[in-house]
Amino acid sequence: MGSLHAALNAVKLVTRTKGVETKTASRNKKKGKEDETDTEKVSSKSNKETKKDEAVPLEDGKKIFVVHGHDERLKNQLEIFLAEIGLRPVILHRKPDEGLTIIEKFEKYSDVGYAFILLTPDDISYSVLEENIPDEERQKEMRARQNVIWEFGFFVGKLGRNRVCCLYKEGVTLPTDISGMLYKEIRDNVEEAAFAIIKDLKAAGYDLQIS
Repeated sequence: MGSLHAALNAVKLVTRTKGVETKTASRNKKKGKEDETDTEKVSSKSNKETKKDEAVPLEDGKKIFVVHGHDERLKNQLEIFLAEIGLRPVILHRKPDEGLTIIEKFEKYSDVGYAFILLTPDDISYSVLEENIPDEERQKEMRARQNVIWEFGFFVGKLGRNRVCCLYKEGVTLPTDISGMLYKEIRDNVEEAAFAIIKDLKAAGYDLQIS
């Protein structure tokens, strides 16, 4: 009898052990499936994010920034001319504000490959040393807006001189501290400099639509 009880106890122990092993294996198998499911979810999410990233369009190589002052006529002429040759002029005030400050908005839309600067006689200036002399005796200068000069320097620094085209109206004072720049004078219409503008854009690698 002692041997029988010992054998039964051994069988019970083995059965319990097998039961524990079975439950453990079942739990491990279930956990393994959960891990696989989690991995699949992560993989699926990653793939969706990748596809989403791939759907984002690349930088538009047709965008051209136009820096301008108060001369609306010249700005509109240049905008129309650039559109006619297949480019996409960026005029900052035509873009949505989106709650951005002026500098934030400028930084957002300044991601271009080329810029045109319109220097027009918008401001009259004279030296502070002439403040106490009669107005007619002051040495006055016609200058572009200060923000235009700032953006001029910004794009020269960002894009390089060969990717910045400066058009100026007769009578405006040209900056003396930006050396090596080529300035194109415009008396009445942008089309006066059309050939030179097209030549510069082609040299910069732009594929233009010229009919």
